[in-house]
Amino acid sequence: MLRKAGWNVAVVERSEVVGGHVRNSWMRGLPYEPNGAHIFHTDDEDVWRLVSSLVNFEPYLHKVRTRVGGQELSWPIQLDELAGLAEWRSIQRELAVLPEHRDDTNFETWCISLMGETLYHLFIEGYTEKQWGRRPSDLSCQFAPKRVDLRTDGYLPLFRDPYQGWPREGYGALVEALLADTPVILCEEVTQSNLAQLVKPDVPVVLTCALDDFFDHSEGQLEWRGVHLVPHYLPDEKLAQSAMVVNEPSANIDYTRTVETKWVFPELHSESGTVIAFEYPGAPAKHYPVLDAENRNQTLQQRYGARAEAFLRNPLVPAGRLANYTYINMDEAMRQGMNAASRVEKHVGRLVGA
Repeated sequence: MLRKAGWNVAVVERSEVVGGHVRNSWMRGLPYEPNGAHIFHTDDEDVWRLVSSLVNFEPYLHKVRTRVGGQELSWPIQLDELAGLAEWRSIQRELAVLPEHRDDTNFETWCISLMGETLYHLFIEGYTEKQWGRRPSDLSCQFAPKRVDLRTDGYLPLFRDPYQGWPREGYGALVEALLADTPVILCEEVTQSNLAQLVKPDVPVVLTCALDDFFDHSEGQLEWRGVHLVPHYLPDEKLAQSAMVVNEPSANIDYTRTVETKWVFPELHSESGTVIAFEYPGAPAKHYPVLDAENRNQTLQQRYGARAEAFLRNPLVPAGRLANYTYINMDEAMRQGMNAASRVEKHVGRLVGA
């Protein structure tokens, strides 16, 4: 957005390749995702107009399955699929006495007030404990409304946004298209300690890194949760599972879900060969901010945010999941990028030299 407005822009990338968490890989022409499933979905017309102008998107409505009680059911939970569960009578009794409003004390209380204890224990508890490495009662309910649902309308796709799809050449191609006319420096970390070596005073800096990293952890270290995926190439299988993502909420299974990205492309379904990736939680990566029920991490982020706001040498503009310590989707991260560009233009003035 800044480049189109005539500004001189440079990108500094910590990794040896652009794209980060979203970048996918390929095996014998088959897409797979080493950092988990990514489905582009949005109701933001500006964001969709931008991404669809850069790369071709495969229309794709994402469906998720989950293994519960020896059965494979839909996720989000579909009420009309539950009658075959052994716990159905308990589920009915609990649904009949649900409170009118959600209990926002923590993630666990919010979910139980939505669906009752039985469904919570079957679908949510084990998955959440594996994913986050802690009790659900220790987590904030802040992200629950976007991630947990109990449906009665039979709508099976996970998302309801009007614009949904998957870039035909992968997310790496989308990121590279965004950067097509922009200088990029790879394998360079940006922190307050080396900023003077990278940029002149008074030049705005849009930060997409974690703020605790930028400030050398001087206020303390923010807590993150990462995942590690183990892809398996299966040469004789056409499709290895019933949907792109299958959740495994059982505490007796180490991984949280399996991902088969081949589901995106119908023309590949009849061909032999697929890649299924097993997702294990607890990797030392910054994939998910840990929004705790006591707001310790959120308070620490606020302190770092205040430091960024008061930074004197360069105007700092945080944008994205890492910098704002938020559990958001790709389109929301892009909207934050657009807003950051507007903020730079509005409040800082035109760049002179980059």
